[in-house]
Amino acid sequence: MSGLPGLPGRFLRPAEAHECGVLTALALRSKAYWGYEPAFLQACRAGLTVRPTDVAAGRVMVLIEEETILGLYALIPGERPQEAAVPLFFIEPAAIGQGIGRAMWQNLVAKAQAEGYQRLKIESDPFAFGFYRAMGATLAGKIRSPIKTTSGAERFLPLLHYEL
Repeated sequence: MSGLPGLPGRFLRPAEAHECGVLTALALRSKAYWGYEPAFLQACRAGLTVRPTDVAAGRVMVLIEEETILGLYALIPGERPQEAAVPLFFIEPAAIGQGIGRAMWQNLVAKAQAEGYQRLKIESDPFAFGFYRAMGATLAGKIRSPIKTTSGAERFLPLLHYEL
């Protein structure tokens, strides 16, 4: 476990296999924070599922406070050498705005650098775009989401890069 500067009593540690369901539920709650409809959230479930294989590989980290999980992120090898993807980065809605996201991001960057990555790739939810930009990520384009809106319209997601 590693303590977080400026967040006393809060620590980051690798996720544990038995936590996959709890972490998936947290990701869904966090996404719901932005007002998405239940049908849309259900369509997102597969993409927000924390997989035991990623947990076993040490690719999912959780932020805890007194045994309560407040956030999670995943750092997965990317399609290109020296590039990692950040498919999951979520905070418990009641804890948003407390500096947790910034602390988790700093930890993620340090972990990526320690693993030898040179760039992070983020397919961002439109509502999270501002956060990633504030952390220093740059817009690289947009990609078509595999999930349409509840009205059936195409959805596009910001694609960001963060140079390490």
